[in-house]
Amino acid sequence: MHKDGKPFTIKGAAGKGHLNELFEAGGNTFRVYDTIHLDSTLIKAEKLGISVIVDIPVPRYNKNYNYYSNSQNNKELKKWVGAFVKRYKNYPALLFWNLGNEVEYPFTIFKNDFIKTYNDLIDIIHKEDPDHLISTSINAASRKQTLSIHLHSPHIDVIGYNVFGSIADVKPLLSEVFTYTRRQIPHYYSEWGNNGPWEEKKTIWQSPIEPTSTKKGEQYKERFTDHLKSNEDGLGSVVFYWGQKQERTHTWFNIFDEKGRKSQAYYSLKSIWKNTPVSNDSVPQIKYMLVDDKGSQDQLIFTSNDTLESKLLFNSTIDTSLVFKWEIYPEAWYYKEWDIEKKPAVEENVILKSLRDKAIFKTPSKEGPYRIFVKVIDKKGSFSTANTPFYVLKTSDDK
Repeated sequence: MHKDGKPFTIKGAAGKGHLNELFEAGGNTFRVYDTIHLDSTLIKAEKLGISVIVDIPVPRYNKNYNYYSNSQNNKELKKWVGAFVKRYKNYPALLFWNLGNEVEYPFTIFKNDFIKTYNDLIDIIHKEDPDHLISTSINAASRKQTLSIHLHSPHIDVIGYNVFGSIADVKPLLSEVFTYTRRQIPHYYSEWGNNGPWEEKKTIWQSPIEPTSTKKGEQYKERFTDHLKSNEDGLGSVVFYWGQKQERTHTWFNIFDEKGRKSQAYYSLKSIWKNTPVSNDSVPQIKYMLVDDKGSQDQLIFTSNDTLESKLLFNSTIDTSLVFKWEIYPEAWYYKEWDIEKKPAVEENVILKSLRDKAIFKTPSKEGPYRIFVKVIDKKGSFSTANTPFYVLKTSDDK
């Protein structure tokens, strides 16, 4: 890919805000899902010399509830997309359009309502804005979706892959698809990072076990080195999530916290983009957390109102200036893929005593799944996190 007449490789992040930090870390591209504040994002990106991949939201395909079977829906969608592209096409920071995130492109021999409308949208965008490419992003290294896009939407310019634990599957997939189609639509990694909640080991009550932020930072570095650094046939990659969001937990994917502090992942990415060594003294290095001297994989089940101790182990000496924040939250029990999640309410009056790297806590009185979280904050604007899931059983003596 070329930009302004020069070869251009995407070194990007997907999320919301923190453009100054992206520039300082050596990133050159920002993928934005938020269309409400798009004007200000494009203007700021231009000032920083950052290119922007703009998501155009379209309804996902669902055979049980087919939005695209309604001709009026399709008419309104085409009108809206055309107007959207017309409004933003002349911003200098615009790199290309992303038509739908994880649209669940159907695997079918014959074009259905979704595919026909989707191809019409591609044509509308190309006609309105012939100067920018159009991509779409699919979840995981989906063989069916990749083949179906090659078969039915040949005018799409780029395919993005949202891959986390399945990042190693993309290159073999592309080789296989080429043997069938004898062509290969250009690709990039539209989301990548540490394993998602759906990919990690789970407790017996199906709570995913989240790695420490230190381990996640290591995972970013390893995955780039193993799978992305030598990906010369691709257009580049976009890391997830540049910002702060709730997805199963409020710490799972976040490269920043709600105050803008930086995690280990930020420093790993800065090392990647600037080709410099990772500085391990940039952020507190957590090894793991123990609760009642047991780890997350020990299936921690307690009775209500138990008094327990949780403690952190570190890879290095604890700085005396570090601040420790211990909290307990109920598990996001009703998590559903693609839902916009809300952070659960913190449990009140359950942390009895905080002793920096240790905490004495009381298990909640209500039966159910919980997590104990700790955030370790330094004076340099960095933070580390760890959490441990546990289950509370209400005893017959509890009223």
